[in-house]
Amino acid sequence: MAETDDFEKAGADYERAQPMYKCLAAEIACILKTKLEEAKLKPVSITHRPKDIERFVEKAARKNYTDPLSQMTDLAGVRVVCAYESELPAVAVIVESNFDVRERIDKARDLGPDKMGYKGRSFVVTLGTRYAGGRYENITDLTCEIQVRTILQDAWAIVSHHLVYPNEESMPQRLRRDLNIVSSLLEIAEGIFDSVKEKREIYVREIQEKERDRPAFLAQPLDFDTVIAYTHWKFPDRNASEKLTQILLRDINFRNYPTLQQLDAVVERARVAVETYRKENPDWFKTGTDFLTKSLGFVDSEFRAKHGFAGKTRAAFDKYQSLVTEQS
Repeated sequence: MAETDDFEKAGADYERAQPMYKCLAAEIACILKTKLEEAKLKPVSITHRPKDIERFVEKAARKNYTDPLSQMTDLAGVRVVCAYESELPAVAVIVESNFDVRERIDKARDLGPDKMGYKGRSFVVTLGTRYAGGRYENITDLTCEIQVRTILQDAWAIVSHHLVYPNEESMPQRLRRDLNIVSSLLEIAEGIFDSVKEKREIYVREIQEKERDRPAFLAQPLDFDTVIAYTHWKFPDRNASEKLTQILLRDINFRNYPTLQQLDAVVERARVAVETYRKENPDWFKTGTDFLTKSLGFVDSEFRAKHGFAGKTRAAFDKYQSLVTEQS
């Protein structure tokens, strides 16, 4: 059995090694961020850290490790938090493809069907030989724990950590029932979130399928997804800005635009005025959404008053108003 002095010495050894684990965690987080972006995955967050020295000593004593530096596999840690459970397998594939995986931990499988608790996935990895030389020197063989979880799994892990109970059996009976209910509700909510995501993906595909039929496409109601699709349809050489679309929908009067047909009519009426202003000030027309907001500014006085247009653009509305065609 290890003595207290041994743990304190191990703590001092880890303090000297901690900068390497800090570097390792940062490198792995950076690689994951890049690879997830390439795969068009958008996690809610990617965080990283080296294990705190006090927690290192506490864990070494609690586990009675004889060689903590080699026995602990989470001295560097990276956490990937996703919005949906359905995204976790894709993240796992990226982890498996880019690092040498030493251990895989599936908390849901280990927990069993009748137990409550945290249901994320973890991987113990090293950088391996593919990341040799340069800034990777001295860290390629060190282990890092990558946790992959959803927002709700993350919430459960945080709350249960603060309760301090190491397992269900050690918890008072009166609390166990309440937390079992919470665990069940989180699992139901997770399923609903994934279902809503799937329904939205189907809806977006249905919108896109109507693009070949102009009347059917423009007959669709105005919402975030239809306006994004319309922007791509109307300005195929420009991107659609999600942020600017959200602002546009915040400022537009939906009663005046029950369908995309009314929005398209505004764009057509303002076409010459907008193009004239674009030639004068091209830097303010980076996205298709910029064309939409300027079109609405030229034609819709209510939108113009509410939207945060710059002074130069407001001056252009007056300068080129004569180029706006009359409503047919």
